[in-house]
Amino acid sequence: MNIQSLLKTKETILKSNLDILLSHPVTKGEHCEAAWIDFFRSFLAGRYKVDKGFVFDSKGGVSEQIDIIIYDALYTPLIFGTEAGEKFITAESVYAVFDSKPSINKKTLEYTNKKIKSITSLYRTSRGYMNGNQEQKPKEPPKILGGILAIEGIGINRVQKHLEEYEDINLGCAIKDYSFVKRNSDGKFIKKTNEEIILSFFYMILDELHKMGTVPAIDIREYAKTTIDLF
Repeated sequence: MNIQSLLKTKETILKSNLDILLSHPVTKGEHCEAAWIDFFRSFLAGRYKVDKGFVFDSKGGVSEQIDIIIYDALYTPLIFGTEAGEKFITAESVYAVFDSKPSINKKTLEYTNKKIKSITSLYRTSRGYMNGNQEQKPKEPPKILGGILAIEGIGINRVQKHLEEYEDINLGCAIKDYSFVKRNSDGKFIKKTNEEIILSFFYMILDELHKMGTVPAIDIREYAKTTIDLF
């Protein structure tokens, strides 16, 4: 079995789960988020974790509630959780965030951009580290990927036009219509509108994550200052 057929299976499962949930309005909100989270967890490498929750920084800033957060699973401390399954995640550890909606349109793009901005506006530390006997300078934090996930959407050309205004969104997937990426590296807008929508989205996000490399080393001293001040 090749990767295309495996991804086709994942696509079928995702579509089936979302279609069932959307036909039952009582269940759709939170459970649709869970379907997307399961989808991401099914193909991302172990260095990434995927959860819903909030993002916070060393200065006491906290984001709005985020449906899907992809974050570092290897080097980042200070991950707190609630009984409801939500995580509080340090700003430095975040690779990408997504909002889950039934449809992509101007209203949901505006709302999603606002939620993503509540994260991109947070303060992120960076600290030098030792590699062998060589001290490495602090790494500049990369731009956090922001996206919207849905069942269907308005025309892709209208989405592209709206993203000129909503600059914090650069990834998206409406599984019945298209997937797209506005690349961080050069601003180029790439879209896929045929039957391989999920497959193209899979490659888009993996490529963007690859280009981000590893999150910067967190400066734990900045969080210690806040903690000490609080107590």
